[in-house]
Amino acid sequence: MDLSSLRQLTEQGIGKFPPVRLTDLSAWCWDFGEATGDARFLSLSRVVDVIVELFESNSGQAPTALVEQLDLLLAQEIPAILDAKAPEQGTLLSRQLREAVVQAIHNFPDPWQY
Repeated sequence: MDLSSLRQLTEQGIGKFPPVRLTDLSAWCWDFGEATGDARFLSLSRVVDVIVELFESNSGQAPTALVEQLDLLLAQEIPAILDAKAPEQGTLLSRQLREAVVQAIHNFPDPWQY
C-alpha cells in the first residue's frame, strides 16, 4: 500500500477494493500518518474504516446507490486532500470528507426497512 493505492481508490471506486484491501489501506494510512506526523492520513484511515464497517455490518454488501455516492465523495475529495500544500489544510479537508461519508451512510434509507 502507498499513495498510489489511495489514488486508485478514487479512480476505480470502492467496489474494486476487496474488504481486506480496504483494511490494509486503512492500516497503511494510519502508519504513514504516525510516521510522518501528517494527520490528514490519520483522518483518511478513519474514512476508510467507516467504509469497512459499513460492509462488515452488512455481510460484505452495501446498496449500489450508497456505494456510488461514496465513490463520488472519495473521487471529489481525496485528490485535493493529497495535493494540499499544507498538511493542516489536508487534515481539515480529510476531516470534512470523514464527516460527509458518515453523514451519507447515516442518512441513506435502510433498504430492509420497507
